Amino acid sequence: MKEFGLGIAVLAALLAFPPALRAQDIRPLVAGGADVLPLNTIQVYFGDEYIHGFKSIRTHEPGDLWDHGQLAMRWGVSENVELEVDGSIQKRFQADSGRTDTGVGDFSVWGKFILWRGKKPGTAVGFRLGVKMPNTPSDKDFGTNQTDYYSEFIAGKGFDKLKVWGSVGLGILDNPYKRQSQDDIYTYCLAFSYPIGERWEVTGNGHGFFSGGKPVLYGDNHALSLGVAYHVNRRWEVTASAAKSSGRLYGDWSAQLGVSYRFNV
Repeated sequence: MKEFGLGIAVLAALLAFPPALRAQDIRPLVAGGADVLPLNTIQVYFGDEYIHGFKSIRTHEPGDLWDHGQLAMRWGVSENVELEVDGSIQKRFQADSGRTDTGVGDFSVWGKFILWRGKKPGTAVGFRLGVKMPNTPSDKDFGTNQTDYYSEFIAGKGFDKLKVWGSVGLGILDNPYKRQSQDDIYTYCLAFSYPIGERWEVTGNGHGFFSGGKPVLYGDNHALSLGVAYHVNRRWEVTASAAKSSGRLYGDWSAQLGVSYRFNV
């Protein structure tokens, strides 16, 4: 009961953050694996992402999107539950025509719940629920000012060193340009991680979402990503990745750089 109460308190605190502190694109489970963080462990991430070939949600203009100050916090609130909030402080879109647009992104709140766990690390089955908050005004090139809902089934398998995990899910997205309308999408992800030595780790994934033939605001988006992580010590980690992608939100390719810090409470 104490752990459950702590989880409720954390979730309430995340929802109470001011709008300027939340943002997140439509992405399935990409990082973190199928399992959850250990009890009372917090991991904080800060980074930047660049997307080439992003297309404006409002005008369909192609351009480049800078995602400055990406934030994410994961908290292991029990042995089988993890809470997460993630997004970006500022986004900047520059159309090929030279026009620019800046603003706060949409932060999301997630919960990951483990239903079964195997003996080897990374072996688990569970599900993940998420809500995207309407922080970005709909007059921005990268926001809709709508509340979206997500659910994902996740599973992973851990071997001696290699970890493989994946997810399939459903997203229900409000469409601000169609009254009494919503867009339903299907999300997917297949990922792996493999350590090299004591400090390096290689990661890769294929992820995206599609509508199943029905036209939607964001269209279909897919990406193949490859990255590396350098574990400075047990607390600090530096990550870098690049992706080849397609779609309005994912663009033609992207690059990401970040640092994370883990501690216990």
